[in-house]
Amino acid sequence: MNAELKASIKEATSQKGNTYKYLSIMLTDSLEKRVFLTQAELELLELKAKEVNPFKK
Repeated sequence: MNAELKASIKEATSQKGNTYKYLSIMLTDSLEKRVFLTQAELELLELKAKEVNPFKK
């Protein structure tokens, strides 16, 4: 089965006030799955995003 899903890296603040990043995958228009990745995994995704769109900050 193949499916295209929208995904993005988002930042949020915990109840304790700490900021963190996670991968947000939209399963439907209203259903979001949050995936918590290691710092190394996030860095790899961000590097790949810059490769695809070098003007994105």
